Amino acid sequence: MDLLRAAKSALEIDKEFDQETSETFLNKAKEEFAQIEDLDKKLLSEINIYQSQIEKIKSDPLERIRWGEKILTIASRLSLN
Repeated sequence: MDLLRAAKSALEIDKEFDQETSETFLNKAKEEFAQIEDLDKKLLSEINIYQSQIEKIKSDPLERIRWGEKILTIASRLSLN
């Protein structure tokens, strides 16, 4: 899943944050969300919020971990539906 790839970049704090790849996969996930039922539209809104935070979190390992966990939470909520 695209969200897992975005989260992986954030969680691998021993490597530089791959902003381009994360943006690409978040955008791809948002495209897929456009085809989802209204119940999951809130998750799309959350992705937009977290995507806007990339510049702020990319150089802080702790913030990257927290951000990655939030992306994983969205991915797991999707898998429950």
